[in-house]
Amino acid sequence: MAPHFLKDSITTGYILKRQMGRAGKIKNLKSFTRASFLGPELKQSFRQSLLIQDNRSIRVDTYGLFGQVLGVFTHHEGRTVFFDPAKGRVYSGAEVEALMEKMLGTQVDFHEHLRIFVGHIPRLELLEILDSRLNTDRTRYILRLTDMQRGGSVTLQFSAMTLLPLAMTRELGGHTIYSVEWQKYAKIGDYDFPHLITLSFPEKQETIRVNYKNPIINQGLPADTFKLLLPSLGSQ
Repeated sequence: MAPHFLKDSITTGYILKRQMGRAGKIKNLKSFTRASFLGPELKQSFRQSLLIQDNRSIRVDTYGLFGQVLGVFTHHEGRTVFFDPAKGRVYSGAEVEALMEKMLGTQVDFHEHLRIFVGHIPRLELLEILDSRLNTDRTRYILRLTDMQRGGSVTLQFSAMTLLPLAMTRELGGHTIYSVEWQKYAKIGDYDFPHLITLSFPEKQETIRVNYKNPIINQGLPADTFKLLLPSLGSQ
């Protein structure tokens, strides 16, 4: 039995401190993925490569049936860009949001949601605990928190055995803004990494599901990973 398994031997503060410690360990990540985008009018799945740096920068290359690159999204230094190789064009700003909606059927707020895809909790440093409990079969700690800036409530579920995050729901004004599930944890080196991540937006009936294949953690990324497209083509 894990030493923290009995409720008396662990504090909610300790659980959150463990999450803060985990969040600093992944400096960069690269992986092939199978990403599914499910919505009321669109259900599709893509093979993608995903590169993430410091929870702030991301590059997603999306591939077609025959391995051709359909498009490249980058979010770096607060700027989101899309490269369309078929047209040889680089898009930025509001155009990217429209293209993302058209291509994937949904939009992602990279500033908020990026951490989710490396198994971290968004805005963790701004959450304050309201109450906590063990579920009935004593396998999960359930914490209810509030966002000190935004208000609303955040419910987090952790494995009682490993203290790894399993689920999260963010609510505001009686509405579920989004929910997350982290599943299929496996060791990458000495790091526990969720190989299946699901981000859902219940009111829009939209879901993004990412399956990782052989992720590589903290092996470094090329210096031009997030700027590769811009010097030669420029922004239009």
